[in-house]
Amino acid sequence: GYYVNPYFNEINFIVDMISETCYKNNKIVYNLSRNGNFIGKKSLIPSFCDLLSLPYTGSNALVTSLCRAKYTYLKYFESHNIITTKSWVLSENSNWFNQDKPPYGMKIVMKPMHESASIGLDMDSVFIFDKNSEQELIAKQSLSNITLLLQEFIEGYECEVPFFVNNKIHMMSPVGISINNNSYLGNSILTFDRSFNDDYEFYTLSDELEHSIINKIEETSIKIVELIGFNDYGRIDYRIDDQGTPHLMDIATSPYTTKHSSFAYSFSRLKLDYKDIYSTIIGLAYSRHHLKSTNIY
Repeated sequence: GYYVNPYFNEINFIVDMISETCYKNNKIVYNLSRNGNFIGKKSLIPSFCDLLSLPYTGSNALVTSLCRAKYTYLKYFESHNIITTKSWVLSENSNWFNQDKPPYGMKIVMKPMHESASIGLDMDSVFIFDKNSEQELIAKQSLSNITLLLQEFIEGYECEVPFFVNNKIHMMSPVGISINNNSYLGNSILTFDRSFNDDYEFYTLSDELEHSIINKIEETSIKIVELIGFNDYGRIDYRIDDQGTPHLMDIATSPYTTKHSSFAYSFSRLKLDYKDIYSTIIGLAYSRHHLKSTNIY
């Protein structure tokens, strides 16, 4: 029911918007942009749209950038008593940030600092940190000059929590991730190849875990959304250890809403059409921008 003019390049979109004589002509920007190779690349379109007062879906430039800086937001949430995965940074010139590194003997998972969608993750990303693996990491970092994030690896379950935001926060039921039809992942991870090829499944986490754990995940997620200040929608990911403790793992400001996604799974469980995901997000964005315009003018 919408007229859609797609852009596959941010530059073309920006040139077209600047060349128009009137910006406020009942258009809304559905932002899925992610091109580029530099830190903050996903904040370009929200920042540009705010400059021209163009209504757009999703969170603003500050929130979008913050949610790409894994180490920064994990430390931020730690200060608010949210349980996260313990994290360390091997930065440029192979320096351990704050002279801090994982203890030898700990199982860790290694990730690129500012990526999402399992980019950079494979089965070799999980290993025991010791003197030999430390030297290999330093050599790897020296060659690539990419800042690396190391996180304590949590054996157990993994879940995604989709949510929507208007004047209140609407949490959807946590969606479990299964691999090879195994809901308990143990040592398995969602590698880039599995993510790219949709080689994993979804299930309702409450079918596997106690309601007290589900309630804890939902309460924690609400607190995270409040502390960050999301707009419209997003997703929060956890690993849940064998004691039932959820550890914040990742946050997405423009998560996948493809037909193979926790959003699509959640809507199907509610007997809602797949297309309703997009009407919901567009409606939330329109209402938010309309309210802001009313307050200003």
